Amino acid sequence: MSDSTAVSGRRRALWIGGTVAVVFIALRTVPFAGARIGRGLDSFDFRASAQLPLFSRAFLAGERPFGYPLFLKIAHHERLAVVGQLVISTAAWLLLALLVVRVTNHRYLKIAGAVIVLGLGASFEAIQWDRVVASEALSTACGVGLLAAILWLYERWTIPRLATVAVLAAAATSLRDSNGTFLGLVGVLLAVCVVVRWLPRRVLWLTLVFVVVAALGSASASAGRRWEGPLKDVITLRILNSPERTQFFLDAGMPLTPAQIKLARGNCVAPAPNLQCRVLVNPAFYRWIHDHGRATYVKSLAKFPATTLWEPLAHLRDSVGTRVRVELPFAADTQEHAPISTFFDAVFFVRNPLVLALWSIVMLALCALALVAGWRGPFVLAGALVALTYPHLWLVWGGGALEVARHSLLASVQLRLGLWLSVLWLLDARLSPRAAATEVEPADQSVD
Repeated sequence: MSDSTAVSGRRRALWIGGTVAVVFIALRTVPFAGARIGRGLDSFDFRASAQLPLFSRAFLAGERPFGYPLFLKIAHHERLAVVGQLVISTAAWLLLALLVVRVTNHRYLKIAGAVIVLGLGASFEAIQWDRVVASEALSTACGVGLLAAILWLYERWTIPRLATVAVLAAAATSLRDSNGTFLGLVGVLLAVCVVVRWLPRRVLWLTLVFVVVAALGSASASAGRRWEGPLKDVITLRILNSPERTQFFLDAGMPLTPAQIKLARGNCVAPAPNLQCRVLVNPAFYRWIHDHGRATYVKSLAKFPATTLWEPLAHLRDSVGTRVRVELPFAADTQEHAPISTFFDAVFFVRNPLVLALWSIVMLALCALALVAGWRGPFVLAGALVALTYPHLWLVWGGGALEVARHSLLASVQLRLGLWLSVLWLLDARLSPRAAATEVEPADQSVD
């Protein structure tokens, strides 16, 4: 191929890529222009946290993770905050699409990869959070950006690329505690894969990054006692609905009378009048949660293993199968209307729990068969995204009982990306024999 032909091809690719990016930006900004700023109960907590001194304990280890209040501090105004969320989210999806194109070999599958990623990024589920004063938009953007950074690192391991992964992992952890816990779990699993020589030793750098950010996030959450409220909700909304688990907690010293159990069962409770919860005046109960609640809950998970493992799967419709309708009154009330984004949502963001479960099983089986057959490629990462969705959903489900669909947003995005990219990259490995036959790099290669 001559130099002029190569230059012409690059120029054509730039024009096509630029046009696609402009269309994608328009698809995300046009609905934004006609929507209101959405606010929920969390919005007022975040605004209050943003008023605290930056380096105070109440800010860095308070009732909310400090990431979103810090963002509000920087933005100074809610309108600037939601515009910033739109810009950051749009950039994250564009970067992921670019990296997917770069690691895909087949020409037409490159186009398909861009369409898949940008179709998901333009879906209603993705765009609706940009105008809500809450952490969901930035949390999702950090997750999408982190995947893009990992693909960038997959291309070539360098210290700057690893540092980018570390920054995005820390940002995701600072926004939601469950993100940090999930990354810590991923770090441990990566270490195990290195020990059994499924991954090269350089992957231990990722383990270090993920475990450190998870530890820092856990320290902030523990100091701020952010686990107490969600655990209280788990007890009243789930545990008390099970006679066996209720008795286990009572045997462990939970100080609730039969009348109080009847009052609290299936409801959230609070010691004082609250817009959402029933009033349960029992100081000993709240003190018991602080002193013994976590230990008892962990023991109950081991005591009832079938329930522990199956419950998140039994409620897939509540997590990955439901869209939070933030456009409605009494939700965030954004009054948003986006028919094109709704179409993308229906096409790319499959919601039927049975279809998602069967699709996941098929893709995991195909990825495993491809590995056994000696294929190599990024489909391994896509398969890992699918496989890791279950522990991600389990952490979200086990960590709280309120607004499960909203808290499962990042896991939902992870699952759809994993499923679509598994299809894409398995086809790419099949159609690109030389890429499929590439040998695994030596296990002792270190970061450049």
